[in-house]
Amino acid sequence: MRNHLLRWVILALLLVSVPAALAQAQTGTLDRIRTNGKMTLGYYNEAQPFTYQGSSGTPDGYAIALCRAIASAIQEELKLQNLSTQFVAVDASERFDAVKDGRIDLLCGPSVPTLSNRAEVSFSIPILGSGTGVMVRRDAPVAFRELLETGQTAGHPIWRGSPMLTALQQRTFSVISGSLQEQLLKNRREELNVNSVISLVPDLATGLKQLQDGKSDAFVAERSVLLDLAKRDTSGNLVVLNRVFDYEPLALALSRDDSDFRLVVDRTLSQLYRSGKVNAIYEQYLGKPDKAAQDWFRRTAVPQ
Repeated sequence: MRNHLLRWVILALLLVSVPAALAQAQTGTLDRIRTNGKMTLGYYNEAQPFTYQGSSGTPDGYAIALCRAIASAIQEELKLQNLSTQFVAVDASERFDAVKDGRIDLLCGPSVPTLSNRAEVSFSIPILGSGTGVMVRRDAPVAFRELLETGQTAGHPIWRGSPMLTALQQRTFSVISGSLQEQLLKNRREELNVNSVISLVPDLATGLKQLQDGKSDAFVAERSVLLDLAKRDTSGNLVVLNRVFDYEPLALALSRDDSDFRLVVDRTLSQLYRSGKVNAIYEQYLGKPDKAAQDWFRRTAVPQ
């Protein structure tokens, strides 16, 4: 009789604890924000103009402005009288883990939604169409610069084994470790079979310094970031090549399998794009948007 009663007690406890555990596991980002009255946003310290620490010590940038608009929309969606926003600095190595672990609700440091990245996190609709660029010094050899700029020298296209590839031999390219550009650079080196050196750096500042000090011949990174670095360089000795090496749709990372939260994020971005309010944000950090940029926003917005 006692054993029979004990089994019923254990069964009752299991019936109570299992749904509670499932409910906790299924708690979404919006529920967490509602409960805590706080939204936690991840950002990069040095990725101007997208996300960086401003002169006042507070995060700033194009992606930060979009995230603030999303936070306002979430406050309205959840009907919260007050919603505090906390910014947490993350680096490239921990950014997705911070999303998966729930340390941050939204990663405001733009990322490329590759298939491998999608295995870890989900992504918003794109916030900007961008691509890989190359920065060199103005005194770079003409053949080297021309080859990077046009993919040919003296009007002749290059191919694997081409003698014109000597312009790339023994050249050092700085690139941020773990970035999409690192893999693109390694793939291209293998395709062309050249012995260029790939110098992995931890951040933009290090890559820029290597180029300025002559320790590398080129710095490969996201082109908008390179353009901003060149604009702020007082030496006037740096130039970003006109060529865009690949197309990269940049997006905000969020937790996988959280469709309710992603819906609010995408709806907010789409409303900014359709209304044209994104143009003022774009102009503040990236310069006045041309017709191509405005058309891109309209095409990217999700239909109502």
